[in-house]
Amino acid sequence: MRHRKLSRRFSRTSSHRTAMMRNLAISLIEHEIVKTTVEKGKYLRTFLEPLITKSKKDTLHNRRKVISSLNSQTAASKLFSDISPKLSETNGGYLRIIKAGFRPGDKADMCFVELTCRDPEKSLSDTTLEDNAITSPEIAPVPEQTQIKSTSENVAPKKDAAKKEEEKKPAPKKEEKKESWWKRFVKNPFR
Repeated sequence: MRHRKLSRRFSRTSSHRTAMMRNLAISLIEHEIVKTTVEKGKYLRTFLEPLITKSKKDTLHNRRKVISSLNSQTAASKLFSDISPKLSETNGGYLRIIKAGFRPGDKADMCFVELTCRDPEKSLSDTTLEDNAITSPEIAPVPEQTQIKSTSENVAPKKDAAKKEEEKKPAPKKEEKKESWWKRFVKNPFR
């Protein structure tokens, strides 16, 4: 009988289970969102949320406990420096599980696990748009050219320089319609 046995086994040995949870936790800390099965996501919550609670108090003992649980010094330092200050006001519930349909191969129930302090509007496509927006001619001020008293020698180079500047400017991109943050996780098969 399986009375009061709370852990999930995942058909793995205990060392394999802990290694899997460490890898998932490190990926979640680095990328702030991961896609996995629902069962692994729920087990990840029980593994990572106590570590986030420990990281709120930045003491040597807590750092050593978190590093020994994660086996990654870089992930632990990001947890203490970036993530825990954002979650300092929150008492528990640091992870959000969003159902994401079924995996095509074996119909396993999939989900996205993300930190609640994660900015939902920020994604890879948004960062490339922001980088292009800084250099776009609409936002960046174009310096006005000073008028030089027209002589036949000075006018020709000025026109060539103006043509070169127009060629260098990228075409303005059309702004995409922003959808709500959860729609990017749900795939519509009827599109």
